[in-house]
Amino acid sequence: MAKKGPAAPAPPPSTSSGVMRAHELFKQGRCQEALAILRPLLQRKEVDADVCALAAACLGAEGDYLEAARIDRMLCEAEPHNPQGWNSLGFDLFNAGDIEGALGAFQRAVKLEPTRASAHYNIARIAARMGDKSKAIEHFARAVELQADYQDRLDEDPDLRPFKDDPEMLGRLPGGAASEDPYAEYYATRS
Repeated sequence: MAKKGPAAPAPPPSTSSGVMRAHELFKQGRCQEALAILRPLLQRKEVDADVCALAAACLGAEGDYLEAARIDRMLCEAEPHNPQGWNSLGFDLFNAGDIEGALGAFQRAVKLEPTRASAHYNIARIAARMGDKSKAIEHFARAVELQADYQDRLDEDPDLRPFKDDPEMLGRLPGGAASEDPYAEYYATRS
């Protein structure tokens, strides 16, 4: 019988298992621990989209939107045709206060994926802040067309609330156009 030597050291966790563990920590709200796993993975030459997205999400959850945007930019540079990367960059720039940069990122996301409702919604919010009513209405209506539950945000979002009763906005939304005669429905049911 051969003599056994000391046990071989355990191999380091693969990138995917490290990302999976970091994702579990993120879901538990343990962002700092997740970032401790992700930071070395961000130093690699090849950019890993999953690592970047998760690191940016952790940083955003911690309120460090500028650093999150820096990580998002790494992803956008490595994968310029990734609409989620541009959408995430827009979100983090918006929350960091870079409205112009956010607008550009969201517009890029929409150009790459015209059916991305969240990007249209955020363009509408930015346009409303910038006083561009027609652009705000156009993009909000498109967001609602793509994902109907965005319509509820018209009441909730402080940027868009001023458009809640705007005839132009209501005319673009499902069920929003006011009839010319407010009693037309009443008369129709009485006959």
